[in-house]
Amino acid sequence: MTKKPIYKAILVCLLLIPFYLFQPVSQISADSGEQDIKSTIDKFVENFLEEQRIPGASIAIVHKNDIFYSKSWGVTGESEEKVTAETPFVVGSISKSLTGLAIMRLVDAGNIQLDDPVQKHMPWFTLKDKQAASQITIKHLLTQTSGISTYSGLSISDKESNDLSAIKENVESLSNVKLTAAPGEKHQYSNANFSILGALIEEVTNQTFSEYMEEQVFSPLGMENAAANSSMAYENGYLSGYQSWLGHPVKSAVTYDNGGAPYGYITASATDMVQYLRLLNQHKQNNFLSKNAMNLYISPFVRTSKSRYYGLGVRISYPESKEEMIWHSGSNPDARSEVFYLPETDWGGVILTNKSHILEEKSLLYLKQAIINILNGKEPVDSPKYKPTLQIIAIAIICLLFVMFIYLLIKVKAKKVNKRGALGIFGFILLVLAMISIPLLSYSIETPWHTIRYFAPDIAFLTIMMVTLLTLNGLFSIYISFKRRQKRQLL
Repeated sequence: MTKKPIYKAILVCLLLIPFYLFQPVSQISADSGEQDIKSTIDKFVENFLEEQRIPGASIAIVHKNDIFYSKSWGVTGESEEKVTAETPFVVGSISKSLTGLAIMRLVDAGNIQLDDPVQKHMPWFTLKDKQAASQITIKHLLTQTSGISTYSGLSISDKESNDLSAIKENVESLSNVKLTAAPGEKHQYSNANFSILGALIEEVTNQTFSEYMEEQVFSPLGMENAAANSSMAYENGYLSGYQSWLGHPVKSAVTYDNGGAPYGYITASATDMVQYLRLLNQHKQNNFLSKNAMNLYISPFVRTSKSRYYGLGVRISYPESKEEMIWHSGSNPDARSEVFYLPETDWGGVILTNKSHILEEKSLLYLKQAIINILNGKEPVDSPKYKPTLQIIAIAIICLLFVMFIYLLIKVKAKKVNKRGALGIFGFILLVLAMISIPLLSYSIETPWHTIRYFAPDIAFLTIMMVTLLTLNGLFSIYISFKRRQKRQLL
């Protein structure tokens, strides 16, 4: 048997040794570093999802226009289908960023101008103050400075409408709304502003909002799973998520709202949102918007806090610095999302989750910041564990009211007569508390009751139980007092 093949194999190995020995260290360390980053993100996200009891999520990270990281976890919907990068989620107020893009397309085409009064294109649009309504411009709506309050925006939100005319109907219902500031005076985040923009798009283009979004935004950007109405959303694979009850996920009872598409009900997958991130990455030169329109879109127009600004449907933190971030959050009754882009380092990311609660919203901000820290080689900061303290207090009050109810039942048979009128006055006070509880809660947090029911269903349920027991105890106290008065009169 010949030994030549063995010699040849040895020779090849010897020739390859220099290649491995002298391979650039930077390349080896870069590959190792990337893997370490991905592994760290994996571990952190998995722990986060477990701690927050989130049933399903999808995350994608883009670096210099390329997908650096993409992974999905868990299930969604009644059928509990496995979440993938193609699974559409309702993206909440990230919809505002996409509606802003749609408006800028119309600006680029010369169909509208940012300083146009809304009534120039929608003569039927009006508010309680007719003069003020005539002064509201398209820019006021985009920058959330129209003067329409957050409360007024919430009052027309989450109507679960299947009607394609729902956007216009929502805007028409604003005719009796009072402004809480003059147009352009201050920033007030309001869904109503983007509902009006959605109606304006329909008026200018003579198309439904969903048709225009599909033709002028989703299709050009390659967002194949995105949709802006219920029928298309479900056709593309959208499944409702989960509402949080005491921190635990419960399958959502809230359906898609056609009237909410411009401000919060657009559906899109992580893969779709990658296309949006790529547009932000190419903001200096792209085929979607002119350079001027794109620069306007991501410019900080209104200061909302020390380091945060609002643009034309996007948020900007630390503008014109190395820490600059273009971003937006999204929150629906059964989903929570984040999208961000860092111009200095060309990192961008999207986080889509399918569980929501008004008291758990901040947790995803921690996750976003943790991912950014990991990408920048810093230590991630864990989000605080959610504790349903408010709900526990409510349950304690309900237990106390129930004990009181049992006590009153026992008092019915008691022979001892209390001081005249004391129990009746106590019952009247309980009835007053029952009547004002829900309005007081709504007023104190500046949120309509139906919004509380959708975004904090457990708190709403416990509140109703408290009101019910207050009412029963109040009525029962008055009844006992009346019976005792009758008994005294007979004696």
